[in-house]
Amino acid sequence: MNKQREVPVFIIEGTSFLADIDKQVLRQTSDQTKEISFIHDMQDQGAFYHLLYDLDEQRAAKDLFDENRVKVIRVPQMTDLDREGMAIKYGLPPELVMGKSDFEVIVDQAALDQRLNGILPQIDIAGEAFTIDLPLQELRHTQYFFPVISLKSFELTSDGWKYEAFYHPVMKQVVVIDPKLTGFPEGVIKILIPNEIGLDPVATARQYGMDEQELLRRYPIQKELKAEVIPLSETNIPAMIQRNREQLRQEHEKIGRRIRPKHRPHF
Repeated sequence: MNKQREVPVFIIEGTSFLADIDKQVLRQTSDQTKEISFIHDMQDQGAFYHLLYDLDEQRAAKDLFDENRVKVIRVPQMTDLDREGMAIKYGLPPELVMGKSDFEVIVDQAALDQRLNGILPQIDIAGEAFTIDLPLQELRHTQYFFPVISLKSFELTSDGWKYEAFYHPVMKQVVVIDPKLTGFPEGVIKILIPNEIGLDPVATARQYGMDEQELLRRYPIQKELKAEVIPLSETNIPAMIQRNREQLRQEHEKIGRRIRPKHRPHF
């Protein structure tokens, strides 16, 4: 039986906080509702974090409004607070975590270097590579540069985290489903791809004026992007087909009743 790992505790002015690597927060041990975010409540100085701490509320303060009540705290990087936890979280040997900043561990530096040098990310859609160009809102076939798939032809999922569309792998195009269809469209699948943040967090940060490093810490560059393929049998298409067939049957019966003579002639 594996022994449960002991989570390191950091003391701030006599109050103990657990280091939650997954959520990137310090959580007060005596009151789990009180959290201090490494991303939102602290300033990353590279070797450590700068935190304004409210002694009365035992929370992060927005500014140094009262020097008797708010103190400036130097918080170690998570790689120093919980090296083992960071190594487990990001699949690295503990010795490779040592001496690195949180940003260097959380964000793949090789992938970031490529992106900052102008190399656009790619995504696999039904076995073929497409280059992601967010400024142009395009997915371009990486090998042939054509066809081009417009991101505007996708719909956001209800939770806002993915794009979805019906796709024809042979045509390499997003297709529109006929709302009156009575059979499965040949060769069509449904695909799900990440939203803009998941596709290219660097371009998203630049486009919307967001803090690039903060966004990357929350949503690091993904090395291998791949569209999720969903068979039409697992979508709303079967129900649509059944509904359309039933409606067509009812219409035929209605037409049949109209043209059927009320009385048969006698000879």
